[in-house]
Amino acid sequence: MKALIGISTLVCALAVMPVTAHHSTAAFDTSRVIKIEGTITQFRWINPHASIKMDGISEGDEPDGLWTIEMTAPNVLINEGWTRTALKVGDKVTMYVNPLRNAVTLNDGSAGSLYVGVVLADGHTLGRTDGKGAGSSN
Repeated sequence: MKALIGISTLVCALAVMPVTAHHSTAAFDTSRVIKIEGTITQFRWINPHASIKMDGISEGDEPDGLWTIEMTAPNVLINEGWTRTALKVGDKVTMYVNPLRNAVTLNDGSAGSLYVGVVLADGHTLGRTDGKGAGSSN
């Protein structure tokens, strides 16, 4: 009987625990950082991941045009200095991202990437803007 109560208690505890699993960042090539200069077309400050869309010019052989940039959760970004108003549609920024390992065009025609850092329109920086580093692990 004690074993049954213990198992029941464990099952109930597990049922009410928040979900903490996130998808992996394995799809992104964290050994490469791409610099993109362009204009913000969307900034979504939402859980579980904030995201950015920007139209820009990429360095090197990377595609120019629309990029979708995945970020981590807003509560983590706040600890790094982000606010929900840090980016506005029309802002001119320099973004640093890890590209997808396998370059594919997303459904909206954009290239996918993972946020590493940004030089904001006012010159302030967030994240890594030295051309090194990997995006968020969340």
